[in-house]
Amino acid sequence: MGRFPVLLSATVAALSAHTISEDRLPLREACEASARVLGELRRGDAVEIRFALSGEIGTCYKVSVISSGKTLSGYVPATAVDGRDQFERGRLSAAALDVSGSAGESAPGRRPSPGPATPNPDLQATALKASRLLNENQPQLALETVEPLLRKSPNDPNLLALAGIAALQSDRPREAIDHLRRSLELAPNAKIERILDKAVREAQADQSARKLVGIRFNFRYDDKQVTGEQARLLVPILDAEYLRVSQYIGCEAGERITAIIQSQSDYLRTTGAAEWSGGQFDGRIRVAMIEPQPGDRTRRAFAHEIVHACLARTGNWPAWLHEGLAQKLSGETLTAADRAQVRKLAQAGELPSLATMGQAWSRLSSRHAQIAYAAALAAADLLFEHYGSAGVRSLLQSPGMLPQITADLDSRLRQ
Repeated sequence: MGRFPVLLSATVAALSAHTISEDRLPLREACEASARVLGELRRGDAVEIRFALSGEIGTCYKVSVISSGKTLSGYVPATAVDGRDQFERGRLSAAALDVSGSAGESAPGRRPSPGPATPNPDLQATALKASRLLNENQPQLALETVEPLLRKSPNDPNLLALAGIAALQSDRPREAIDHLRRSLELAPNAKIERILDKAVREAQADQSARKLVGIRFNFRYDDKQVTGEQARLLVPILDAEYLRVSQYIGCEAGERITAIIQSQSDYLRTTGAAEWSGGQFDGRIRVAMIEPQPGDRTRRAFAHEIVHACLARTGNWPAWLHEGLAQKLSGETLTAADRAQVRKLAQAGELPSLATMGQAWSRLSSRHAQIAYAAALAAADLLFEHYGSAGVRSLLQSPGMLPQITADLDSRLRQ
């Protein structure tokens, strides 16, 4: 599983006043039942919704309220606020930073686009540069680009959002949370809320605190799952896999990639991925421990995500190509049963075309995911068989070839 680019567009949504529907409602410091109570609200109290956040007790609103002449800010359950429909409609229709977590959701050739013009040309140019760096998987450099201007314009919601995304992809979730929350306080935005949810979930669930540094990777691991000795063996394996994959598809030099290994349960809690998922690339590589001791399956899982990381640095590619190459280059092969299933679906006219398999697969059911991955691997096999390694490299250097090659592979899959 992979990720796709961050595109910038500015938005400022109006804040609106609402009232509390419950009496003696605790105003809490966080969206958690155990969070410190900052005050008590009464039925009919007017509050101003700042943004929404999913937490331990469900969806909460960050609200501001005037109590005893003082302005308090904290979290309340969304269900305890009257008139919230207007706020929900407004935030869902707002223009946004277009961010996702899966390779196939981007369109080929898509590049950063500016939002509405800002009176400050330096701010606009910096935001566009940071957005481009995020697209190129250089989040640390993007963060360094944004921070000086953010010190001069600390209340710009778009700069704050970019800084938050860059911090999250730089493996600094708590810093990301601060930037994203501040951005939402200034400009409620549904997509930024989802990124904040991800950062909060990660900060709560990720137990991988130990770190090692390799040639191409910053490696982070949970020492309850992986010993220090095992981790020291895994880092050179990661570097070797990066070099091997690069021989096939070319991996552009840039910042070190963060690679994280977690228990299966922590991985699922951190990523929110489907039960069948064992790895993810969202600017960082995450892999679940899928064997008692890190071995060949772990190596292949990391290789799979390294392919996603390399492809993300070369352009915006459809999901079938991402997943097909990731399987092929990590050493996976089609089972006889999967090959027979692909052939049967093709003969019955029920096999989806590759052109329709360009979007995210993270929410597919287990059965549909199995079909999609089998078809993608079959297409990757045909790609290497008929075009060779040189042809694959040429394709990745010339995205304009993709429609023609996709149509050819689609035809061959149905023969």
